[in-house]
Amino acid sequence: MNQINSSGFAEFDRLGAIFGHTLQLLDELAATGDLPDGGAEVLANEALPHVDDIEGGFRLWLRASAAELGELRQLILHAGLGATPRSPAERRAALIEEMRQRALATGADIVPAPARRLAAIEHARLVFALLPATPAEQVRFPAGLRSYADITPPRGATELASRIEELERSLWAIATGHRPRPADGAYRRTYGFFDTAERMSDRGFLLA
Repeated sequence: MNQINSSGFAEFDRLGAIFGHTLQLLDELAATGDLPDGGAEVLANEALPHVDDIEGGFRLWLRASAAELGELRQLILHAGLGATPRSPAERRAALIEEMRQRALATGADIVPAPARRLAAIEHARLVFALLPATPAEQVRFPAGLRSYADITPPRGATELASRIEELERSLWAIATGHRPRPADGAYRRTYGFFDTAERMSDRGFLLA
């Protein structure tokens, strides 16, 4: 994989490496139809744990004032906080959480978990907001229109939760051998997320 530029800030560089590695894997998948050797492990050990941080940050960030009562009820059911059985997505999230806990046991995670997760959700919200403003010449999705303008930012907490879950589902499917079609909207939104996040890491906020 290509070397990721260093900013001098360890946590920012860690995120930049995650976004860069993930985007390289998605590009390799588009070019060859398959992930390179070790690609699934990178998704499982880097990209998916970061999405888990985003989800955990979302739960910390959400407050009663962030949504209407009806939307909060939907979120409670969506997050599995009611009496319904655990869904496949929740079981996957539990697996990712176990992987994260194992990583913590190695002493590699030196950033307090709540701070990391809150930073992850705020960063993700910024990525979602900036994604549709990507100039045409900087769109790297390998098929279709050279634009992300149709990928609107999440409107409200429920849409944000759904987009986070979509990231997880898409990455998990790729890591377990599913080969997405270029016309797959969820895959395009996932690629666009990492495309925008990688450009932010490489050039800060100078995205235009």
